[in-house]
Amino acid sequence: SGLPRGRVVCDACDARVPRTGTVLCLRCMQGGVPLPAQGARGCAQHGSESLLLAGPAFEPPLDQIVKAFKYSGSRGAHRWLAALLPEPPGRGTSAWREYVLVPAPLHPARRAWRGFDQAHLLAETAGAAWGIPVVAALERRRDTPPQARTGAAPRRENVRGAFALNAGAAPFVRSRPVLLVDDVATTGSTLLEAAAALEDASPSWILALTFAHGGLPDAPEPASTTQVARHPRV
Repeated sequence: SGLPRGRVVCDACDARVPRTGTVLCLRCMQGGVPLPAQGARGCAQHGSESLLLAGPAFEPPLDQIVKAFKYSGSRGAHRWLAALLPEPPGRGTSAWREYVLVPAPLHPARRAWRGFDQAHLLAETAGAAWGIPVVAALERRRDTPPQARTGAAPRRENVRGAFALNAGAAPFVRSRPVLLVDDVATTGSTLLEAAAALEDASPSWILALTFAHGGLPDAPEPASTTQVARHPRV
């Protein structure tokens, strides 16, 4: 009979999507990696320098909700999806007061076609809820092919060098902990490339943040050498 007015996700689907936070290593997309602020050793292979804090797995019905959001004009789902973003560590601490949210942006041509930039919507919604400012510190300088139906190696090549630092925003990022926001992390390639561009602004550290994770199993290590999360200097 359809959803009630103002609802974008039915109760049955909502109940099937867990509200979980998982820390993953972006280089191998393996879990069980505590955050650097907890004094952890991190990933056995890659340490704690490339970390992702992600929401639930990209599985039914979440995958269909995301597809409707990104490709079928269901823009109103952004608030529901943003609520799946795990809260970053340190609420009430000096680190929290220094946080900035930086979305991993779409290319302007892709944004015009879609009608919105999903990462920016998510960052703005989360920022309003957490009291953390959003800084548009990145720009996408290449309109890369869609990632949804490509394997791990093509994904890495698609996004290689795709991001650049917005020089005017650099002072708002310098020496501050950055939460790099995107929607779904599959191989980690997009977030690693975005972080590589952000490093030019010398943030104190970077933690990637997505509302879901999942995708290609056993993806090889990305070639990028950027550090996505360093031990906080706070």
